[in-house]
Amino acid sequence: MAEIVNTVFMIPLMPTSFSGDFKQITFKTIPSVSKVEIKHVVESFYQLEVKKVRTLNVKGKPSKNRSLVAKPDYKKAYVTLKNPASFSNNIFAFHSTANAVDDNNKDEKKMVAN
Repeated sequence: MAEIVNTVFMIPLMPTSFSGDFKQITFKTIPSVSKVEIKHVVESFYQLEVKKVRTLNVKGKPSKNRSLVAKPDYKKAYVTLKNPASFSNNIFAFHSTANAVDDNNKDEKKMVAN
C-alpha cells in the first residue's frame, strides 16, 4: 500500500493594511494540520520565530441550488511571533524586523571601521 503524505497547504490571509509591523499572522490551512506542523512550516519557510499557534476549525458554508453543494472545510491558524515582522506587497516575502535592525547595525559598524 502506498503511503499517503500529508502536505501542509498554507495560504497567508491579507491584513487590513500594509504599513507597520505585525506580531500575529493568519493562515488558511487544510483541516488535518496540527499546531506543531504549522509552527515548523512558518519557522522553516518564512524564517520567523513563533511564540504560539492558535487554530480554529471552520465548517464550509452549504449552499442550495439544484443540489446541495458546500464549500470545503478549512482550518484558520493564528500565529503569534516572538519578534514583529513586516512584509512587502508580495504576500510570500516575509522578513523579520529584528533581522533588518541587526543587518543595519552590521553595515554601520563596517562604515565606522573603514
